[in-house]
Amino acid sequence: MKSKKIKLTIGMIASAIALLTLSGCSIIAERFPGFNLGSAQTTTPSSTQPPINATWNPPTQSSGFELENWVEAVEKVRPSVVAVETSTGAGSGWIIDSDGLIVTNEHVVEGASEVGVVLHDGRYLEAVSIYADAITDIAIIRVNETGLPAASIGSSSSLKVGQPVAAVGNALGLGISMKGGWVSQLNVSTIIEGRALYGLIETDAAMNPGNSGGPLINLAGEVIGITNAKLVDITIESVGYAISTDSALPVIERLVTEGFITYPVLGIWGMVTVNPAVASFFELDTDQGVLIQGVTPDTGAEAGGLRAGDIITAIDGQPTTSVETLVWAIRSREIGQSVEITYHREGNEYKTLVTLS
Repeated sequence: MKSKKIKLTIGMIASAIALLTLSGCSIIAERFPGFNLGSAQTTTPSSTQPPINATWNPPTQSSGFELENWVEAVEKVRPSVVAVETSTGAGSGWIIDSDGLIVTNEHVVEGASEVGVVLHDGRYLEAVSIYADAITDIAIIRVNETGLPAASIGSSSSLKVGQPVAAVGNALGLGISMKGGWVSQLNVSTIIEGRALYGLIETDAAMNPGNSGGPLINLAGEVIGITNAKLVDITIESVGYAISTDSALPVIERLVTEGFITYPVLGIWGMVTVNPAVASFFELDTDQGVLIQGVTPDTGAEAGGLRAGDIITAIDGQPTTSVETLVWAIRSREIGQSVEITYHREGNEYKTLVTLS
């Protein structure tokens, strides 16, 4: 009796599945025309004949759907990507000039007593000189070699959020690899390891130690960014940054032609962006601006009367809503230029002229 019940139950389930399969075919075919279910089977499927022969027929390009292929893009840029090896660690770089100029991040070569690069063909070349700018985190490695395969450079100004990009570099020091992703955000300003960086490209392309300094490329195999850093936190996933080529190229040009870069400074330190939470915690009289914790001696800030605890709210009448906007405003001026600083102190607003040094 028990055996008959089991057979009856199995038969009912099989009939229900067959009925559901037949009725569902037309629904799936109607909603997903690219999905081919094949002809409906009215016979009971055998163990060697699957009940549904499902195959995916990709829509044609005319339907607006396009499958991205990174093979050609990676093959195009790969000969130009190098592994950077230093006495302090490993990083990445890319050849910008066939006569031995290689771009990387300043923090890749910072503090290193020995720097060299491994080319695509396996050759190791020692750096003969290094030009670096810690402010923008860009460095140039010069090697004694000519005829190197220089990368193609694209304009980052044409990027759109949602566009596919790929990071190519010496991830984890294990050799050159590629990780694909998308443009998540553009023109990002943030502070990374004490550096105020601007014009950054945010991407979810996987970045690992060793990727720093390598190229971020588009589907044409053009360099549109310099892989810089990844935000690391237990609550953060897939947030990485690259310095855009449009902001990097002027710095690279000056490093190559002059060997160094100078910037105007206000003469303040310990800057904190003021928002409602910070204002409440420190009991400030304004909830917008930049709180300064100290003034450097013998600078324009000291001569202009600024002191610790002041809140800078504007420069030349333009609001300073964050540390990034303040730093950007100063960098866009010239050394020796005077700027009008609007600041709050003990509930009162003041203005002073400060000469940038």
